[in-house]
Amino acid sequence: MSVTPKDFMLSIIRGDNATVVRILRQGMDPNCTDTTGMAHEGNTPLMWAATEGHLDIVKHLLAYGADINACNGADYTALMFAAEADRPQLVSLLLDHGADIHCRNPYGETVLMIMARCGQTDMVKRLIDLGAEVNATNRIGDTALYLAAERGHLYTVRALIHLNAEVNTANLGGWTPLMMAAAQGNLPMMTELLEHDADVHPHNRWGATALSEAQNSFRARQAVELLRQAGATS
Repeated sequence: MSVTPKDFMLSIIRGDNATVVRILRQGMDPNCTDTTGMAHEGNTPLMWAATEGHLDIVKHLLAYGADINACNGADYTALMFAAEADRPQLVSLLLDHGADIHCRNPYGETVLMIMARCGQTDMVKRLIDLGAEVNATNRIGDTALYLAAERGHLYTVRALIHLNAEVNTANLGGWTPLMMAAAQGNLPMMTELLEHDADVHPHNRWGATALSEAQNSFRARQAVELLRQAGATS
């Protein structure tokens, strides 16, 4: 019985390295796509291997000519899948082989934004060194810095600021990184942003400010004090 692309994909998902290599040697197209009718229909073997974190299988697929920048029907690439699965080692391997860092998912997110949201500081630095746009925004106006601040990744925020990320961006809802940090009562994050000239005055679409958000945070007293020292009055 001949091996189908579906059989091949299932071997990849299971992480069955020996079977994957055997099927490739028998002539399976490394750029076939799944036909399972599932949500991920249109994925290539490389996308599945990247999603599941199978580093050795990714290496074999690349050696057999897998298209590193192939996109599925939702414009996801293997690099996007590896990033969203928070697999920095795989992201690094794909970058080593020339993966496109400028691709965007349907939400307008770049790989840099995803890695910033995951707090992968070293990968954030590498992506910017490779030319990733540090102040790019997704469909709702979030930057890599905002996403890192929202998730509380202080070292990632610090690195982004050092690499010329804009501190005072606002998304479509008018939320700034400082406003989000204040809402969370994240004192170290607020301090970092304030030390790099975060503006305490903006209002979001609902009329809230960093100060009003801080007043409702679980560290309200300390957060409010920080903002008042920085000049916040409302």
